[in-house]
Amino acid sequence: MTRTPQEKFVLLFEAAKRAMLASEELLGRLSAELALLEGDITRSVDIESRAISPLLSAVTFIDFAHRFGSLIDALPLLNKRESQMRQLKSALVNVENVRNHLQHMRGDLSSNEEIDYPILGSLMWSNGDWAYTIFLSQPTQTNTYSMVYDLANQRWVARYQYRVKNTIVDLENVLATMKEVYEWVVSKAQFSDPDFALPRWGKTQAFCTRFQVGQRLS
Repeated sequence: MTRTPQEKFVLLFEAAKRAMLASEELLGRLSAELALLEGDITRSVDIESRAISPLLSAVTFIDFAHRFGSLIDALPLLNKRESQMRQLKSALVNVENVRNHLQHMRGDLSSNEEIDYPILGSLMWSNGDWAYTIFLSQPTQTNTYSMVYDLANQRWVARYQYRVKNTIVDLENVLATMKEVYEWVVSKAQFSDPDFALPRWGKTQAFCTRFQVGQRLS
């Protein structure tokens, strides 16, 4: 049965909402994990494998932000020429480039260019006067990166940045844009249940099943 535009809108809207909430959850987790690393980094204590989790959060953030953009773009009944849609596309340009590298890195790695950058990216963040960078080491890596300091405004240019090659994603800025566009979408729609439009997980249900060879258990 073919879905009506209204039915499709509700389905894609819910998926977009969850992609946004997932991105928010990931940025919050990343922030908490990095805060725990700062003291050890300052004292030159080896953080070892603890650097992996926030890096994975950043990579996953990139994927969910990309999904959010794709879902919003696929929503029916919206004017795709509105300024909010252009704003979202602009904010996700670097997200798209980073995701393409991570998803299809064979093209980058099979070229004759020197690989002197962290293949899985680097994560940079700032706190007060300090900026930090973490990435996974590799034999061919010679370049290291740090966050840019804005001399005119006397501040670091961002709170959290994820970088792959020469592409940088301002994670907070991307999430803020996602939230603005989400609110714009909500303003354009009318739901039979107003709570459905609220930016929260709601009564999300998870389903599972378990099988044993030759017999279904539950």
